[in-house]
Amino acid sequence: MRHPLKLCGWLMLAAALHACNGNDSQESTSTPNTRAPDAAPTVGIPTDPHAQSAPVRATAAATTSAPGCFSAVLPRRLTRTQYLNVLTDWSASLITDSALPARIRTLVLDTAQFPLDASINPETARHQGYYRLDPTVTTRQVTGIHSVAQALAADLASTDQRAATIVGNCTGDACLTNFIRRAGRTLFRQPLTDAEVAVYKKVANGATDRAAVTKVLATMIASPQSYFVLERGATTTDTSSACVPLSAHELATRLSLHLWDTLPDATLAAAADNGTLLQPSVYQQQVTRLMGDARADAALRSFFRQWLRLDDLVPMNGKVGNAKFDAFAGSYKPLATTRDAAIDEVLDMVSYVASRNGSLQQVLTDRHSFAKTADIATLYKTTVWNGTGTPPTFTEADRVGLLTRVGVLANGSSDTTLPIQRGAKVLSALTCQSLPPPAMNQTNAAADLTPVLTTRERTERITEMPNTACVACHKTSLNPWGFVFERFDSLGRVRASEVVRDDAGASRGEKPIDTAVVALLDGMTERSISTAAQAQQYVLDSGAFEGCFARNYFRYAFGRADTANDASVIDTVRLQAANGANLRSLFASIVTRDEFKSIQRPQ
Repeated sequence: MRHPLKLCGWLMLAAALHACNGNDSQESTSTPNTRAPDAAPTVGIPTDPHAQSAPVRATAAATTSAPGCFSAVLPRRLTRTQYLNVLTDWSASLITDSALPARIRTLVLDTAQFPLDASINPETARHQGYYRLDPTVTTRQVTGIHSVAQALAADLASTDQRAATIVGNCTGDACLTNFIRRAGRTLFRQPLTDAEVAVYKKVANGATDRAAVTKVLATMIASPQSYFVLERGATTTDTSSACVPLSAHELATRLSLHLWDTLPDATLAAAADNGTLLQPSVYQQQVTRLMGDARADAALRSFFRQWLRLDDLVPMNGKVGNAKFDAFAGSYKPLATTRDAAIDEVLDMVSYVASRNGSLQQVLTDRHSFAKTADIATLYKTTVWNGTGTPPTFTEADRVGLLTRVGVLANGSSDTTLPIQRGAKVLSALTCQSLPPPAMNQTNAAADLTPVLTTRERTERITEMPNTACVACHKTSLNPWGFVFERFDSLGRVRASEVVRDDAGASRGEKPIDTAVVALLDGMTERSISTAAQAQQYVLDSGAFEGCFARNYFRYAFGRADTANDASVIDTVRLQAANGANLRSLFASIVTRDEFKSIQRPQ
């Protein structure tokens, strides 16, 4: 039996364990896995029947994995998006209330102030990574879970009629048992044991009235089993393999959380309950069904948003009213919503390509404008797209695809570009080139910046000074990939020259843009390029875009850094991408592999 333990005690124990492990932060705690002695139920947030065993400390990512399966290191927790979706879908399975999803969102994000996950990059803390790689439990999350459990349970059973609807408009022991099994099965993604049912019946004190229903719901929401994903693998007598297949319920949960960011729906849950999900043909049918759902598109967009580091873009209206910025922007005035519209335009392109069975290469090269707002359409010099039918095509020859979209190359509230940032995005995020850490102690104070200099010239004088620690990396690797996009200003507009201004916005001079560079990608010979189109073609020729996608998608799918043992999985996905597989099949490619469907045998 999984013994009960009060939520607060369970999670605060995690905080204490974390502190004992040498971290005195008040924010971060470890992911606990604790067994406690039996305890009598209490009111409010009652007892938790899902505590486990052996306290452990979470780390940012697994460091080892057995060949052929995913390493079983620690129980994973839900991301904030998954937590929100799980609560929303579970509540919808209990009661019909069209306004409830909006209230749950407000409750989780605003009232409980449930924190956003950390964007973990296994290689560097300086750049965005993936929320799924964040394993920590913070004190804010502990408080948020407690707050959400109380408030959502009270909302779900806010009237006697709503409580009766949730229970099933019946009374008695059988009615209470059926309610507990049904609600618990959905939220915990697996059937409850008889012992667990008995605990929840004790919480309800055998009653089915509104107060009892509220207590049971609050206890379920507060349970670690609702927030953590526990995987042990199926029971097997075969000890010859280092890998153990997931149980049907574990597999259904992993599949749904990956493709939909939420709990299994009724169809997938039924396939897990009757065991047919473990049949390859049934599993493939479920993968196809899930990928055809709009929720899979949302997960696809989430991956590309994180991979392309679109959230690096800062609000683009932050310097409106500043004399220098206003003079630079001219008649264009970015809005408070322009930044989000620019990001959505990139993601709408991804959705469009995927919906038409397009390839990863088309994500890089598509020349349609997906601007649904006038501010972005103005930057593109296209008409506004209504969201249906064929979008307008870019009218400017310089605008060749992903690398020239506003959401990717703009840098927000500035009148000058950031070529180093642009170069780092192409090299680090999109082509996975190895870059050395920056020389933090190099001041380059001797650089003469007094003449009228373009952004490129200023950057060269600062970062390419002879005999400095910066020059080797910047001159031959980083700077060229930023300079080749200098035809686009900081708002993403095409330009032929750069006006250099003083702080009052007055022109100090105007100079032509120089984009000629010698660029280099790993495994390729260096190439002279001077346009975004040539840069894009070089990326395509190198195959680095497909390889970088595969590596990043593996991290997103498994919620951990990749290791040498994962090379075959990553290379298979890379080959599929290189051969032009459509985005949907690429996104589903990992879930059909044994590595996704198994776990390392517990030691």
